[in-house]
Amino acid sequence: MNRYVNKFVFAVLLLALGARPALGKEATLTQSEIKDGWVLLFDGESLFGLSQEGPLSWRISDGALFADGSGSGYIRTASPFSDFVLKMDIRLPNSSAEAALYLRTAKDGFPTDNGYQIPLGDGNSNWPAGSVVPRFKAKAAHPQAGQWHSLEITADGERVTILLDRVTVVEAKDSSVRAGYIGIKVGAGAVLEARNIKLKPINTIALFNGSDLAGWKTVAPPPPVEKSSKLKKIFPFGGKPKIKESVWAVQSGTIHGEKGPGELDTVATYDDFILQFAVPTSAKKQEGRRTIYVRSDAGKIFTGYEIAMGQDRPGAIAPNLANPRKIVSVKDLAVGTVAVSGRHVEVWVNGVPVTEFNDTRPEGASTTQNARTSAGAIGLPLHDSSGTADYTQIRLTTVARNLGGIIGKPPPPAPAPAMATGTTPAGVAPVIAINPEARQEAENRKKTAKMMSDALKSSDPAEQMRLYDQVIQLDPTNSGAAAGYKEAKEKLDRQAEEAQKQNVLQTQQQQNQSAGEGALHKAQIAFFAGDLTTADSQLALAERLAPSNPVVRELRQKINAVRSQNSRLRYLFFGGGLLAFGGLSTLFCLRLRKKHGFLQVMSGIENGRRYNLDQEVVRIGAVAQDGSERNDIIVRDIEHMISRFHCEIHHNNGKFYLVDCNSANGTQIDKKLVPPGEPQRLRRGARVDLAGTVTLNFGMERRRKKQAS
Repeated sequence: MNRYVNKFVFAVLLLALGARPALGKEATLTQSEIKDGWVLLFDGESLFGLSQEGPLSWRISDGALFADGSGSGYIRTASPFSDFVLKMDIRLPNSSAEAALYLRTAKDGFPTDNGYQIPLGDGNSNWPAGSVVPRFKAKAAHPQAGQWHSLEITADGERVTILLDRVTVVEAKDSSVRAGYIGIKVGAGAVLEARNIKLKPINTIALFNGSDLAGWKTVAPPPPVEKSSKLKKIFPFGGKPKIKESVWAVQSGTIHGEKGPGELDTVATYDDFILQFAVPTSAKKQEGRRTIYVRSDAGKIFTGYEIAMGQDRPGAIAPNLANPRKIVSVKDLAVGTVAVSGRHVEVWVNGVPVTEFNDTRPEGASTTQNARTSAGAIGLPLHDSSGTADYTQIRLTTVARNLGGIIGKPPPPAPAPAMATGTTPAGVAPVIAINPEARQEAENRKKTAKMMSDALKSSDPAEQMRLYDQVIQLDPTNSGAAAGYKEAKEKLDRQAEEAQKQNVLQTQQQQNQSAGEGALHKAQIAFFAGDLTTADSQLALAERLAPSNPVVRELRQKINAVRSQNSRLRYLFFGGGLLAFGGLSTLFCLRLRKKHGFLQVMSGIENGRRYNLDQEVVRIGAVAQDGSERNDIIVRDIEHMISRFHCEIHHNNGKFYLVDCNSANGTQIDKKLVPPGEPQRLRRGARVDLAGTVTLNFGMERRRKKQAS
């Protein structure tokens, strides 16, 4: 009989409240809330992102989550959360109805003794609405039946604060529960409505400090596989294909990538977490895909779960794992929230839940074929060279894998007034003593989060090493701190190495200046003595060591003028008859012998050494062999300026050509720089300068037998 009376009362209340069980109304967030990181746990029009247990079938009524009293039931979020601010509106037609909110609970079963149980009504006078059963008794607020009441809960580490209708009813500490699901449980016959259920993660770590790329590293695409081939002809010349790499920088507080492909990855790796980021939009056409990778492989591009943020399918999980249930407009704003826990991935776009994916595939390294539950990097990709990538407001909070917590003994009763050193006002929640070890652990967590954030903001590697070292001392299992310490140390080592190089360079410059002055003096003496060969050799050394010295340039002009004058005199002396005789002799030699080329060292360690060019292609460089590639002529220099594979000499139809192999410090023929990959004709007497350290003289001769170098 009572059951029928309850149903009749329930129907009357529905009519009085104007409830419309079949009608849904979409919940919304303001632009300010979206930018601030708020997300909807219930969108007001569907049960997407929520999981039900028990006989009760939850429904939607006028934008509210509705339990109609037809049985007991429990509904919870699909993703767990750790530290957060939770807001919602609730309405109970009967204030004594059995209904409770559960926070930080485990996944399996009804959360009877698991996580925080917060009654929503005043059915139990020992634990009024807003209490944390059986931990903290709330200040009695007595919410009126049949009216909407606001509930706001802050779970900040071990601190729990509960506001009912904007009045603080509980403010206490507890360290037994760190993370878990959020759910609502009702008993049989209980009627409940809940709306505007939204959450904001707190205690997040800023992965991007807004000023530089500290904590990030650039990952380039792998080099293309090069097919082996032999150069048979002088034209065309082919070089090694160049790898286009993305370029990343910070522009106006935004991470900007261009000239891809490539990726920017976090140095640290993360397993379970809540990630929030923004993709700036503009009026200009955005080329390329706007995505972000989670749990990606360190040092590799385009791996892990790819979360799309483009206008066509914002919230999709690639590769082809899950599509968004609805399309949220990201034309004016694109803020993504990604919850990753074990095999579960959930995505919100501008605060609206759009995608949920449970990866049931066998676990493996590649998300293309397998599920990935191990830690990975956060990757910002740039998929092609024609587009750009922009990211900002990248922040993350980790979620512990041990969810829920077993409730211990109830808190002890308040001490008697006669024995107490002070009194507790009526209705105020008593503060229980916290285990010193638990308090220390909670304080250490806050310290590590603060120091990790400070380390990411700092641009001083020594300061970063100090902060990361302190984090490791407090938490030796912190992989992010270990990776950050390693990166900061490498950066500090590079700075020390660069400073040492600068000192060596300064010393070398001073030595070069002194040696250049000595070589110039010797060149001047030899020139005035008429020894042009010695003068030219010493002047070449002075030109390399002091190229900007005006005296060196002036002496070079004088030597060139004397050489030109001597050449003209020789031509006049021999006359036309000698030229004719020379032509006939040349024709005769051409018929008898083949023309051979050679190179002779004019300046350098092996001054005077000669190399014959008896092959179709002669390779010149600083090493004998590297892998399958080798050099025919190995040229040594003191400064190690010559590249491992510096240039090539090609012989074709009696003519010789030089090709620079994209050397680091260049090749010159008669003081003219040779463009890399472009063949340049070598003529008799040409002076070949390798990297400004070794000068070779090219000559041609005719010989009957091959001469050894």
